[in-house]
Amino acid sequence: MKKFGTRLISAVLAGCMMTSVLPVSAFALEGSTEFEGNVSAQENSDAPAEPSGEVAAACPLTGGETINKKFIEEHGGSKVYSISGTYADGIVIDAEDDDDVVINVTGGTTFEKSGNKDDCANFITVRNAKSVTVNAEGQTIKTAEGLAFNRCFYAENSFTGTAVLNGGIYNWPCDDIAACYLCGGDWTFNNLTMNAVLRAIETDKGANVIVNGGTYDCSESFSATFWINDSPSSSFNYVKATGVGWVMNAMNSQVNIVGGSYSRTYKDLPRYKDRPTLRVANSATLNVTDAEVTGTYCDVFVTGATANLVGGTYTNTNQYLNLGYESPALKVWNGGTLSVKDAVVDCTGDNAAISSGEPAGSYYHYKYGDGGKLVVENCTIKNSKYGIYLGRGSSTSAELKSATFENNESDIYLESGKKITISDTFTTPATIKVADPEEGRQLTVAGNANKLHLVGQNDYRVAYDKAQHYYYLTQRAPGYTLTAKDATATIKVGGVDTKVDPNDEIYEGTPVTLTADPAPDGQKFAGWAGIVILNGVVQNEMNDLLSFPNEEDHTTANFEMPKGNVTVRAVYEAVDPVEPPVDPVDPVDPVGPVDPVDPVLPGVIIGGAVILGAYETGTGIYRMMNMQGLPLPSDRIELAELVWERAGKPEPQNMTDEDLYADIDAADTDAQKAAHWMVEQELMKFDEDNNKFHPCFPVSKLRVCLTWQNAKDKGLID
Repeated sequence: MKKFGTRLISAVLAGCMMTSVLPVSAFALEGSTEFEGNVSAQENSDAPAEPSGEVAAACPLTGGETINKKFIEEHGGSKVYSISGTYADGIVIDAEDDDDVVINVTGGTTFEKSGNKDDCANFITVRNAKSVTVNAEGQTIKTAEGLAFNRCFYAENSFTGTAVLNGGIYNWPCDDIAACYLCGGDWTFNNLTMNAVLRAIETDKGANVIVNGGTYDCSESFSATFWINDSPSSSFNYVKATGVGWVMNAMNSQVNIVGGSYSRTYKDLPRYKDRPTLRVANSATLNVTDAEVTGTYCDVFVTGATANLVGGTYTNTNQYLNLGYESPALKVWNGGTLSVKDAVVDCTGDNAAISSGEPAGSYYHYKYGDGGKLVVENCTIKNSKYGIYLGRGSSTSAELKSATFENNESDIYLESGKKITISDTFTTPATIKVADPEEGRQLTVAGNANKLHLVGQNDYRVAYDKAQHYYYLTQRAPGYTLTAKDATATIKVGGVDTKVDPNDEIYEGTPVTLTADPAPDGQKFAGWAGIVILNGVVQNEMNDLLSFPNEEDHTTANFEMPKGNVTVRAVYEAVDPVEPPVDPVDPVDPVGPVDPVDPVLPGVIIGGAVILGAYETGTGIYRMMNMQGLPLPSDRIELAELVWERAGKPEPQNMTDEDLYADIDAADTDAQKAAHWMVEQELMKFDEDNNKFHPCFPVSKLRVCLTWQNAKDKGLID
């Protein structure tokens, strides 16, 4: 018996680490003075023991053990263990609150015990410990085939410590139970590869998980790769996860996803068609940052919960279902909130990209009957039938802050009676379609400035209600714009004087009131100047439009909006102006005028208490409207150079050294180019018989204005 006992103790010693703390009597049984001498010397020395250079082996576990206080004491106080091989029974960790338990997987490991629906078999059960660490880098842990109720890790709700799983390949083909079912503690998964069927990780009753990297595949499961329930704080960082059911199902939890890819693939079983890639429900919060999410039903489905998506891509094909707007990439229901920012949403397959609520008549509309709150900011939404879809439901709403729409059949679609909130920060064009088009149909929630670029569909166009500050549908012909400079233009809207903005739509015949701004110091009001442009052509109807409620004070003027866009300006002059000499009649031009000299400049309104004369006032007002800050040319070459420089100094097409104008210095290249270019553009003429331009021939103010306007009409200058 003594010999057997000696061999037993030797085997234990060989298998356990931390031999320095074992009692001397254990070695004394061996009868070796060498062991006794070594231990005695260490115990009697004040100096710390020198490391041996060898790592003590972990205690091997064979299955069926419960690692508790008694077990640890019986194994020399060791808390480091190893597993490898085939296990017919599981391992339970029920240590003390200050125990750190480590399990090293040293070889391929198979768990083959068979559980049942009422009493599942767990390979590693954690009940209590300060921490549990499982190191499995480079090793494979699996359960035997055909065992439906086997778990790999099970954490009871009594566990309040931390657990860390490092590396390893976990193959868990059980189809009725999660590979990891965690009801307590804070768990960290570092770079695992896990292939499961029903679920890879499931939390409950307050457990949290942090999943860093790794690959998780439940490609045979119709449940969820990650089933996160009642978790106060779980996070997934740069994880690659796939599944045919939900890849993530978050309920009553806070879940953060950073980076990584989440892909739901299709399996042809009708019951499981409508499985979103990421589902968030039952008051949960899901935060996703810069992830790549793909799906065949919905990428993200929010029901009675909150999801905040920042960055990343969301791609949905719907290629197998073809459910249309019932299967968008991103969807919110049942009073939930979905916020999408800086993301790319690419949704093909004849469906909507982002939706709140359901279409009338859909199965889900009758079953759930409500939508949620949707907020979209700085997203790219493309390739969909409907970019943003607002369905039925009292909670259905959407706010569009900013977005870029690409290749959508309709960028915005509104079910009957629904209106969308669009921020003034949204400045890109968007098409908008409704289920119930009619004259005056309101499109946006009141509160917009007139800054949006909405394009109507349903054979209606979009107009702006200036009184109520919203956009609506109309079949009325478009109005015109009115720009008032150094003045305020107002119209009556709902009986209230309302300021006109430059992009407001003013219909022909609308009464307009002009009020000049106070005159600058040292100046006084001199009159009004304005032009009407229809289809790019200057009109002449403005001459007689103005009327004055007070003939003694023309700073207030009235007119009816003409057919065309109007620009009007209040004109001021010095309080004591020095009356300039009236230009003489144009001298005879040796090469002839460009156009007949009109007595009045086209399109100019002249008003004011003092009439200065059509010619002088007309040219002065024209220069104030169109040539402010520019010098007034006095001769032909100055006029030519002024227009040529304003056009950007273009090169003439036909100027050669042989045809330089004889009366312009050949070395004055700019003058030669300006003169030739003006002639080529038919703005000025030259003396063909003598090849002269007559550069010093004087030009009048009227000639300057006419030539300038001619260049503008040709599109040569702005």
